[in-house]
Amino acid sequence: MEEKKYNKIVIVSLYEKFSTLVAKKISNDLGMLFCSARELIAYEIMDRKLIEERCSVEYLKKQEERVLRNLASYENVCISISYERFMEGCELFQKDSVIVFIDLPKTYIKQKSKISFIRFEERQARLEQNSTFSIKVRKVDVDLIKNKILKQLGGIL
Repeated sequence: MEEKKYNKIVIVSLYEKFSTLVAKKISNDLGMLFCSARELIAYEIMDRKLIEERCSVEYLKKQEERVLRNLASYENVCISISYERFMEGCELFQKDSVIVFIDLPKTYIKQKSKISFIRFEERQARLEQNSTFSIKVRKVDVDLIKNKILKQLGGIL
C-alpha cells in the first residue's frame, strides 16, 4: 500500500477564530506559510454584496469555489478554515492535507458561537468523519493544543 503524501495542514473547529490562532502558531513553529481561508476569500472577492447584486448568488458561489480550489493547491501552508467553508470544499483538501479537527468543549462553543446544540452534535460528527485526526479539548489553551497537534503530527509531514 502506498503511503499518503501530505503537503499542507488544515485546521478546523466549530469556532474559527480559535482555529486561526492555533494555525498561526503551528505555521510559525513549522516554518510554514499561514493562510486564513476567510481572509483569502475576502481578498480575492473584494465586494461580495456588489457581486451578488450585479451578477448572482450562483456566480458568487462559483468564485468562492474557485478560491477554495486554488487554496487546496497550495503547498507548505497551514490553513485555518471555518466549518462551512471546509464542508463546502472538504473533498479538495482530502488528497494531500493533514486535516486536524480541534474538538472544543460544548460550553466554550456555546459562549463563542451561535450554533445550537443539535447542530453542534451534527457538525462535530461531520468534522470527525472528514479529519485525519482530532484533538479533544478539555482546557482551552492555544499553546497546549498547538503542542498536542505538533506531537500528533509526528512524522506525518
